[in-house]
Amino acid sequence: MIDFSILLTNNNRSKAYLQNLLSNKLFPSKVIVLNSQKISLPENTENDKLITENTTQSLIKKSEKLNIQFDEKEHVLSTINRNNLDYIVLNTIDVNSSKVIKEVNNLKSKYIIYSGPGGTLLREEILKTGKQFIHVHPGWLPDYRGSTTMYYSLLSESYIGASVIILNNEIDAGPILYKKKYHSIDKNIDFDYTLDPLIRAKTLIDFFKTNKLIKHAQTNSNKANTFFIIHPFLKHLSILSFNKKYKQ
Repeated sequence: MIDFSILLTNNNRSKAYLQNLLSNKLFPSKVIVLNSQKISLPENTENDKLITENTTQSLIKKSEKLNIQFDEKEHVLSTINRNNLDYIVLNTIDVNSSKVIKEVNNLKSKYIIYSGPGGTLLREEILKTGKQFIHVHPGWLPDYRGSTTMYYSLLSESYIGASVIILNNEIDAGPILYKKKYHSIDKNIDFDYTLDPLIRAKTLIDFFKTNKLIKHAQTNSNKANTFFIIHPFLKHLSILSFNKKYKQ
């Protein structure tokens, strides 16, 4: 059993991670919550602006194909308090800030699951703490590095990959702990706010179930590419392509 802590903010990825870790009896030693202070991040849904830790509402997002779900309307602090987890809330969304680095240094865990704001690179100062940040990248590495890679792999190869890695100061280039391909996906599922967090959570749980922590250095292949945020037309085309295949 890997001793770990988790660093998160109140987004769907964090909700899917935390809820599914706990339902699988995988308890973090400590939780660091980055408070968005009502700042709207690209990965935030409309619900994130409205739901507080005191809400009693529920909205289950699930994938029948992956056999996994999460409650989008359950605030991460509600999950934390309901399970009596040790946590601290920091009023920043800058993972590289001095207050975050201080708390990371204080953690007893060597490994930290990272679910902070998307698109953030960890800088030298936080990497020098000696902690190992576990990240689930929604792409098959090293072939699909960068942003919105699930759309690119769907468009070109009709699958979505996910890779559990240790973060370093390069884009999706850290050592790989585990990876998996998904060829069967639910029809008409929301890709950004439901499928993405569920695939990441599913892969994270499957990694923990192996009970192995073996690091494999990435080796560049002739297919390795770094992608940027996909154009809306190509994004739409990849979904249409998938739905067409699904009907067939």
